[in-house]
Amino acid sequence: MDHFEDFKDTETLVERPNRFQALLHLILGFLFFIGSLFILGSLAVIICSYLISGTTIDLSAMMDLLNDLKSHPFVLKLFIFISSSLPMIVASLLTLIFIKATAKDYLLLNFPKSMKWFLLSMVFVFISIPLMGVMLEVNKLIDFSQWPDFHKWLITQENTNNGIYEAMVGDKGAMSFLSSILFMALVPALVEEIFFRGFLMNAFNGLFKNMHIAIFITAIIFSLIHMQFMKIIPMFFLAIVFGYAAYWTGTIWTSIIAHFINNTLAVIQLYYLTDGSYEEALEQSSKIAPALNIVFGIGVIVLFYYLQRNSTTKTQNFYV
Repeated sequence: MDHFEDFKDTETLVERPNRFQALLHLILGFLFFIGSLFILGSLAVIICSYLISGTTIDLSAMMDLLNDLKSHPFVLKLFIFISSSLPMIVASLLTLIFIKATAKDYLLLNFPKSMKWFLLSMVFVFISIPLMGVMLEVNKLIDFSQWPDFHKWLITQENTNNGIYEAMVGDKGAMSFLSSILFMALVPALVEEIFFRGFLMNAFNGLFKNMHIAIFITAIIFSLIHMQFMKIIPMFFLAIVFGYAAYWTGTIWTSIIAHFINNTLAVIQLYYLTDGSYEEALEQSSKIAPALNIVFGIGVIVLFYYLQRNSTTKTQNFYV
């Protein structure tokens, strides 16, 4: 049984919360997230519409604003940051403050305790990433066309998302590239890992008393919230990989760094290898030779087994 003394906040937290409190914390975080989405989404519309036109618009015109922002890449990045990224941070931090815990203990923002398990977990991530192409091919086996209306909506949603990513690239100059590294690689890595692998995974572990279940449920939510259903299996797979990397090392800095590197590679691919085409970037990721996929797959399985059996820095349950 893990010891509360290892991660209690001696100034504020008197005793470890239980399973019921974990559920309440999840609900609280969800409410904070929904409220932040509405407030910060409204703020993003006001700020960004003023930046590009000198006037503010009504919230009902948000989709028109998104189309207008495609010709203003930096403001578009700012809009996505305020409306999508900030709500995750706000929800996580407000929940943290409300339950009187520390970011180090509750959100796993402590530094890795063992360089060995940190480096091995990073290797696990890097040999898993090439398998995203295989997962994309598996995703293509799902016949969405048997649900015509749903399939039409999926295509529309996918095209909208791809168009936004491509618009963020802008003129592909040095400043555009650096701002993309910031807003498309670093910021998403930080906020998504704090929200998903920090807050959600921890709370689900407290609720189910099982980190494997927590990792899988968090991965499902991660893949759904990105609204990219034509590649939902690769997104789910990546979330599983990040989840275990954080679990084995007892810190989300592992998944933050891995997430950042993965996003940075995607940005580099958009800027310098596919001329800004998001669809082409996806197609390139699925062109790895089958023999290499087999090697990577075997490596992932072997390393997963080794880390799961031997890691001495696994995340301890914050809850009783």
